[in-house]
Amino acid sequence: MKYLLIFLFMALALSIMAEDILTLQGNATQGGILVGKVSSRVEKIFLDYQEMPLADSTFIIGFDRDSKLRHILTIVMQNGQMETTEFCLTKREYETQRIDNIPPEYLEDPKDKDVIDRIERESATLKKTRERIYNNQNIYLDNFTIPVENGRVSGIFGCNRILNGTPVSPHNGLDISAPLGTEIRSMATGIVALTGDYFYNGKFVLIDHGCGLSSIYIHMSNIYVEKGDYIICGDKIGEVGCTGRSTGNHLHWGISWKGERIDPALIIKQNNIFFKLSSIVGTD
Repeated sequence: MKYLLIFLFMALALSIMAEDILTLQGNATQGGILVGKVSSRVEKIFLDYQEMPLADSTFIIGFDRDSKLRHILTIVMQNGQMETTEFCLTKREYETQRIDNIPPEYLEDPKDKDVIDRIERESATLKKTRERIYNNQNIYLDNFTIPVENGRVSGIFGCNRILNGTPVSPHNGLDISAPLGTEIRSMATGIVALTGDYFYNGKFVLIDHGCGLSSIYIHMSNIYVEKGDYIICGDKIGEVGCTGRSTGNHLHWGISWKGERIDPALIIKQNNIFFKLSSIVGTD
């Protein structure tokens, strides 16, 4: 019996020693996101000395189009032990997209006071909703999928745009052209945070995926969900249209993490684990 107990103790210790304290899965590049998993013995984790919310031992990190390349992760174990490690993102180069013959009214700022007041109200509502999303420490996502099948990519993330010869701000989402009425599906599991029919967005759906991550689907012709609905990855949420400031039938698909704009083209390429940390185990 004594030798059996010793054997069982040694087997348990080896199992603990083999446990990965941290794994990061995703795209370590500007415009990418990383989904992290930590051991149950991790109490806190920090990115660049800012604490990240942990939900079911999972956390999300997002990087903007022009995010800095060098980052620092700090892990705090339940026994107080700390480990700090660095990682670097891949720098990206962005294309220039030129589009001419756009009707001038689509590029000019509205002059009508009622329209301006409407835009300000809608902007304020979106801002408040996004602030709630950024502070939500729950997590819902599991898998990722593309919202529109067999569409044509007509606008890529991050590109420097020149419209009718005038430079404008970089594109912050992915445009997918498709026939009117084409199904739009949620890219991941989440909760519908807001829907509406806004001046610029037209009919849209904003989904909260937890831990600061959200996705938005713009210029819809029809919406099939309501605020507060729990949506599973791949559920139909609406149809492609040309509402709001749009010159043709397409989906503008945007992703944000705590205000950082994420490249949707990378979101379904999340399967590679690029980083594991298991060096601080078995020290309790």
